[in-house]
Amino acid sequence: MTYKSKIMLPCSLCFAVCFFISQHCYINASASLPLGIYLKTSQAIANGSFVVFHPTAAQQPLVSRYVKNTPLMKRVAALPGQAYQLPPASDTDSQGRTITAFEPKTGIVPANHLVVVGNTKFSLDSRYIGFVPQSSIIDTITPLWVFGL
Repeated sequence: MTYKSKIMLPCSLCFAVCFFISQHCYINASASLPLGIYLKTSQAIANGSFVVFHPTAAQQPLVSRYVKNTPLMKRVAALPGQAYQLPPASDTDSQGRTITAFEPKTGIVPANHLVVVGNTKFSLDSRYIGFVPQSSIIDTITPLWVFGL
């Protein structure tokens, strides 16, 4: 077997894996969810589902302080019409800057909206950005290969 043929199989396999991930997965590198690779699904949104969404224009001023043109990945904590209670929020972000928590902290989720949460008190989730319109949801996802779940 020649050197060229020995290298082609690993390179082809690497290309196939990278192509699959780019087309069918999201990679999370933030503390909002466990680090890892999440597979796109077509599952219905339910409590506990993981979702990917674009922040709304109203949420953009806050979100753009931390990420630019990047969809957010969070876990659904409450669906439309359900009672919710937001987890405790912080008065400062992870860098010590002042951040304002969303109000009200308890209530009923409005029609066509969700309450989403991350794993840390600093996560850009409903504690700070409020309700997420269902129309903002890009995908539902499920962990494929993650650390710490």
